[in-house]
Amino acid sequence: MNQTNQLKVHTRPLPVEWTPTESAEVARALLLCYRDRQFTCQTFFTQPLIGQINWLEGLKQDAQVYFREVTAIGIDLFHLRLVGKEEDVRKMCREPGFYGLLRGIDATLTQETRSRWYLDTASGKEQWDVIVDVPRKAFYLANHVNVRKTRTRIDNVIVVGDRVLGLTAKRELVIGKLTPDVIERDNVILDVEPMESVNKLGKIDALARVPNSDEVFLITVQNHVYHFDFWGTMTRFGELPESVKQIHSVEFNRVRSVLATTEGLFEVDIQEIPNMVRATGLPRQLAHTQLREGFKVARYIEDPLVLGIHPAMAIVAKTKNEKVCVC
Repeated sequence: MNQTNQLKVHTRPLPVEWTPTESAEVARALLLCYRDRQFTCQTFFTQPLIGQINWLEGLKQDAQVYFREVTAIGIDLFHLRLVGKEEDVRKMCREPGFYGLLRGIDATLTQETRSRWYLDTASGKEQWDVIVDVPRKAFYLANHVNVRKTRTRIDNVIVVGDRVLGLTAKRELVIGKLTPDVIERDNVILDVEPMESVNKLGKIDALARVPNSDEVFLITVQNHVYHFDFWGTMTRFGELPESVKQIHSVEFNRVRSVLATTEGLFEVDIQEIPNMVRATGLPRQLAHTQLREGFKVARYIEDPLVLGIHPAMAIVAKTKNEKVCVC
């Protein structure tokens, strides 16, 4: 992997009334966004060159709301990770086409694929986590919570089983139970509690779900990765080289994990077992010199129609300077 390539993206406005064609395209989109009552997606214009670093050009910079992830957490119930101003997020969630979009994405999900992720180019804008009930056409912003009767904002929210977890401004972990009240009643604010057994490890950099588990999650602190269950019991531990100062994201496919860090991208071979992911090898860094800068996030792509090869696997990653590459 010692060559680089510039890769253009294709932009498509999405209709209010969806067909299977739109569902398939959004399932393969790199970017999904909203501006002035219009939803838009962007995909690869041509297939990336596997074995080279493909830097993407033409990603939209002017959207009001960007989607980061759409995850099914129940029957017709979704957790959306969004970026934008709060008023724009609320306006988008009231659009007639919004619920059709979610139904279209839902049609592409399977037992193995329970979420769709997207890039955002909105550096500096607030991130929001929205719980959406599609049949009720109702939504709840989960970032405002009560911590011991004090209203607090949380970020980096994940939903694991029936629990909501997030990080406060002090990078401390809190946990609460998700109930139908947040959708069925107005002006509900979720009550959460700090997880002291986790917070004693220090300032938490990132929070992520663990595949194949509804009660285990992971956190990162500096160059360490810890797995915990809801009751504060540590179930697994791993670390990267001491040169890594922060791990910003941890993502999985069925056989590997990719970590975006201050020192570049790392991969670890894994084995999925019930309620646990076990490392089967030592971390290895992606070796290209252009991949040794700081990265905010990294994800796997495994769609043969997107990549043009079978079996298909590539990494999409965003640098700290908002550049996006496929490698």
